[in-house]
Amino acid sequence: MSRRWLRTGAAILLTLSGPASGLQGVHAQQAGTFATPPASATPVEAFLPAVAGPRPVADHPLTAVLKFARSERAYLQQTVRDFTCRVTKRERIEGELQDYYYIDMHVREETSSAGQVTQPLSVLLEFLGPSDVEGRRALFVAGENEDRLLVRKGGRRFSHVVIDIDPFGSIVQRESLMPITEIGFSHLLDRTIRTLQQDLVADPSGNNTIVERITTATINGRPCEMLRITHPQRRDGLQFFSASVSIDSELHVPVRFDVYDWPETPGQQPPLMAEFTYTNVTLNPNLDDAIFAPAILRRP
Repeated sequence: MSRRWLRTGAAILLTLSGPASGLQGVHAQQAGTFATPPASATPVEAFLPAVAGPRPVADHPLTAVLKFARSERAYLQQTVRDFTCRVTKRERIEGELQDYYYIDMHVREETSSAGQVTQPLSVLLEFLGPSDVEGRRALFVAGENEDRLLVRKGGRRFSHVVIDIDPFGSIVQRESLMPITEIGFSHLLDRTIRTLQQDLVADPSGNNTIVERITTATINGRPCEMLRITHPQRRDGLQFFSASVSIDSELHVPVRFDVYDWPETPGQQPPLMAEFTYTNVTLNPNLDDAIFAPAILRRP
């Protein structure tokens, strides 16, 4: 299974968050898990070139989703400057489902004016668990530090050692399928749109695509809307069995996402590929430069 699917899976999650009003300093209450497990989600090849094929039908189930994704990308690029949240994630890497990771995330989106970058993508991750990575910090600022990822090791031994590594290298891939350079909303939305376009080509009739919208979901008592895309049959060009995302109805941001592969035999439980829960979401907290300075890695 290619590691690229997760970038798009997370992108789907971010794409389907509806426009919100009054985003300045908005804060989400702690979100839990679903009272009943949501349906699946899985691998998606975000970066394959468009494949020539039959023209999708006008009423394809994904047509409205793609239209929304494009409008959402434009909206978020104009509205969300930065955000913080806590991520609880679990991923299947090289066939094995990893432990849960708990990470506090700080992100400043890339902005530009007249074709020039005015604010580079900036990301700080602070690892709370599991114990072998507790205390780890990872910092990436596009265009700085030779585009390397700066990491304070954390964990049980040599916890305060700081190293710089390739953000796309094997060391990073052993712990996460999504590179730190793809965390921002804008990057993920671009790749989501490419994936939806590929799905339209791979299933032009829409007969193998089911889109469900559930408006009565709740997470920790907070009202949410869940959107689920399912491809019942495995076919060339389709990279996931099912992908679902839950959107906080008041904040209009994703708070839960999971992905499943096709089951190997009929009636078998589809294997979980990844799940993400986003809590303590704050939009536009006005993060300053000090948060993304290398000195933050040596802070107690």
